[in-house]
Amino acid sequence: MSKRSTSYTIGLDLGGTKLAAALVNHRGEIIESTKVPVGFRDSEAPAISQRRLISLMAEICVDFRRRYPSEAKRLDGIGLASAGPLNVDDGELINPVNFPKWKTVPIRKMLEAELRRNKMPFKVAFQNDAIASALAEGWVGSAKNMASYAVVTVGTGIGTGVIFNGRPCQSRGMGSEFGHLIFQGAKLSSEPRKNLSIEGIASGTGLLRRARADGFSGYSVEELVERIQSGETKWLPLFDDMARALSVLCYSLSIGFNLEGILFSGGLLKVRELYLSKTKEYYRQLINDFNPRFECRLQPAKTRQAAGVIGAAYLPLLPTTPTKMKK
Repeated sequence: MSKRSTSYTIGLDLGGTKLAAALVNHRGEIIESTKVPVGFRDSEAPAISQRRLISLMAEICVDFRRRYPSEAKRLDGIGLASAGPLNVDDGELINPVNFPKWKTVPIRKMLEAELRRNKMPFKVAFQNDAIASALAEGWVGSAKNMASYAVVTVGTGIGTGVIFNGRPCQSRGMGSEFGHLIFQGAKLSSEPRKNLSIEGIASGTGLLRRARADGFSGYSVEELVERIQSGETKWLPLFDDMARALSVLCYSLSIGFNLEGILFSGGLLKVRELYLSKTKEYYRQLINDFNPRFECRLQPAKTRQAAGVIGAAYLPLLPTTPTKMKK
């Protein structure tokens, strides 16, 4: 395409602690991006926090339009990616893990209404954040020539975006929530399910919960890593457990879908030296014990921490393919 025919989209990536947004061109190149915190007070009513979040997303879109007027005239749409559970067809968050007080939230409809109030009458393309990350890797990343692959997002939670034979692995608007697979089943009678899942062990939230139970007084994984780097090696076994949980996840995805590759993205990719090599080692042991023909390559996503927002920006460019079965 010529420069004159370049088109643009806006991607919004809603996580548990932050909202990322970017203006992206049709080649998947970020023109500008931003990240803002979305922390909510425990005492805040869900309806209030939801309105505040919707207003924030619309304000970011309006700000992009104001500062990039030429690009805004060639805007193809707006995409929203969010952690789930969610229903793509209905445009709803359904008891989202990151916002425990929320129940069923028609987030797509709410955002479209707020955008219309701001004279941006776009349909919002909606998708699971990990699947959006996987779509980004297929668009401009390391999975360009793959038909079946997965992106595992390692951050506040554990997301799993599976693309199977060229399509998102979802049915009736939902699916691909493999981060909630049980990792420590023997403890189900004594601990909550969420603490025993892959996410409960390997996510940022899980790492902090387990570290605090053992005396850690910090507030972030970054602080935990700093303690390790300063010589407090007592915390290293947490990352070994993380690697084992992620290896089981990759093993399960591999033997279930015979994938061509598994790529890692998300905020904790920046401390991958503490877990990724061990994840590969444990994964290889598991696969070889079962059947080495199912082994695939594990590697960081080319789009890295930007995978979610690039994937969100890609959503408006995709054909509408509802997963709801016709009766």
